[in-house]
Amino acid sequence: MPAPPLPSARKVTLRPLRTDPASTRIFVCDDDLDFADELTCALGAGGFDVRTLRDGRTPVEVFELCRPDIVLLDIFMPPPDGFEMMNHICQDRRAGNLALILLSGAEGALLDVAAGFCRARGMLPAATLRKPVRLDGLLQVCRQLGGKRRACAGGRAGK
Repeated sequence: MPAPPLPSARKVTLRPLRTDPASTRIFVCDDDLDFADELTCALGAGGFDVRTLRDGRTPVEVFELCRPDIVLLDIFMPPPDGFEMMNHICQDRRAGNLALILLSGAEGALLDVAAGFCRARGMLPAATLRKPVRLDGLLQVCRQLGGKRRACAGGRAGK
């Protein structure tokens, strides 16, 4: 059975930029809690407001509760996996300014496939990073994204 057609892309109006890292919310969506803790410490020390998967909440619940500006999304994790989360994010009208950074430790072209999956739904990933990530590089990317909000500037899929 063929897949249903994708919704048409819509133009997104960007909200005012946040230039202070402390006002930039980052959701580290990764099932590897040790890795998530390492990122949380580094990003928190960099002044960002960081949320992770804790307290038994699902990735969708944390996303809905914290309304992040940047999502660091692990592609290969238990359901809902990164692809399901990308679907959720792309269908959320409030995610128009969200910067999505795709992460994976998997070998091969998984990050390229995930980026293509995202683009096919009208959302442009801000970055793709292979684990283990360099923390100084990640901090630099998050600082740049915190001031630019460019992930969806070209439009993204609407409902």
